[in-house]
Amino acid sequence: MAEIIFSKYSNERSRSFAIRTDILQDGRERFVRKTAPYPEGREHVNRLPLWYEKLEEMYRMVSLCCNRCEAKEDGVHLEYLEGRTLEEILDELLEKGMVEEAKEKLCQYLSRVKTIYDREPFRKTEEFVRVFGDEMLPKGLTGASVTNIDMVCANLVLTEIPAGSEAGNTEISGSDSRVISTVLDYEWTFDFPVPCQYVLYRIIHYYVDTHKVRSVLGSEKLCREFGITMEQVSAFEQMELHFQEYITGSHVPMREMFRYITPGVNTVQTVNRGQLQVFFSYGNSYREEHSLTLPMENGEAEHTIEIPEGCTKLRIDPGEQACAVHIRELTMDGKKPSMDGCVIPEGVQAGEWIYIAKDDPNVAEIPVTAGTRAMKISLKTYGASRDLMKQVVKLAEENRELERKVEQQSRLIRDMKNTKVWKMYQKYRNMAERKK
Repeated sequence: MAEIIFSKYSNERSRSFAIRTDILQDGRERFVRKTAPYPEGREHVNRLPLWYEKLEEMYRMVSLCCNRCEAKEDGVHLEYLEGRTLEEILDELLEKGMVEEAKEKLCQYLSRVKTIYDREPFRKTEEFVRVFGDEMLPKGLTGASVTNIDMVCANLVLTEIPAGSEAGNTEISGSDSRVISTVLDYEWTFDFPVPCQYVLYRIIHYYVDTHKVRSVLGSEKLCREFGITMEQVSAFEQMELHFQEYITGSHVPMREMFRYITPGVNTVQTVNRGQLQVFFSYGNSYREEHSLTLPMENGEAEHTIEIPEGCTKLRIDPGEQACAVHIRELTMDGKKPSMDGCVIPEGVQAGEWIYIAKDDPNVAEIPVTAGTRAMKISLKTYGASRDLMKQVVKLAEENRELERKVEQQSRLIRDMKNTKVWKMYQKYRNMAERKK
């Protein structure tokens, strides 16, 4: 009998789109099962096999695969894939300073996606307006009759197979092996035209703009290279807002609850809700199955955590909403780790405080020295509106820039005082003072 080894609920959505995802182990075989927690969501889940058939045919032209999918009595079963996501591969290249290589690999993927969906002139339909809103869209957009809009880099898994193995839709890697590129999930597929340029924009935005280290790739420049104008980007941002509203429907996600229960109040400080989640990375990115969820009471947490062998860095997710975090203690085997290289999306660190202006906040890339056995963490979070935290982050960044300039000027003064000209001036000034 298959045993559940991991479960994830995507339930911060309308009941029509809520999904439970399980990873199951049956002997030596693993597989993924998707089910609808509510009757309203069964159609959404049951359409996955249909999307698999339609997309698999479209993807063949660019050597992409769809994750195999089959309807069963207990839900929809998908293949459990092992490999590395394109996001992980790009991150590794950037960590090594191989910016051009990362850009080339990302552009190759964008070109393949463009080939799939750049089929015919885009036309707006009633179904499109229902999902993406009735924004005034620029002319010159193209699309296809069926579109998976969620082609983001984290959704593409690359698996190497030995040379000589039978497998379709493969490409040659740098060695003798072949690589299968598989689109992991395709629940957000629509059978009406959606602009190809919007799909490309989402790939660029959700990779480049969500991590400070990735910004070297330049999202605006990448958009221009693929014919996406800034006018189109503005329209796509509004489309994305409508799409997110379509997903949530009348359901109010916990991260937005604050706005609904405080009418007439823009910013009020409150204790952050949610749990503390710690992700362990083994050299690549962060995955749910390599994480630990710990309780927070009234926004406070104090825990000693065992560090798994081979872990090289950590990510800490303090709750679910924009917040200020007071790090009272963070030590590994009794020593403070360096926080200089940490990445705080839409946030900034100022001493013991971290300010984050986004929901689902996180502090990533916390280094772990080889052989570290345990981490002790003590923190308190203070939730607030995103608008307030954006102002705080801006002020903290401006203050840090001023401190940098003051230090720079102080260094120039110290250097100047060590020059011969300054010393001669000081000697002359001292003589003039004595004559008085």
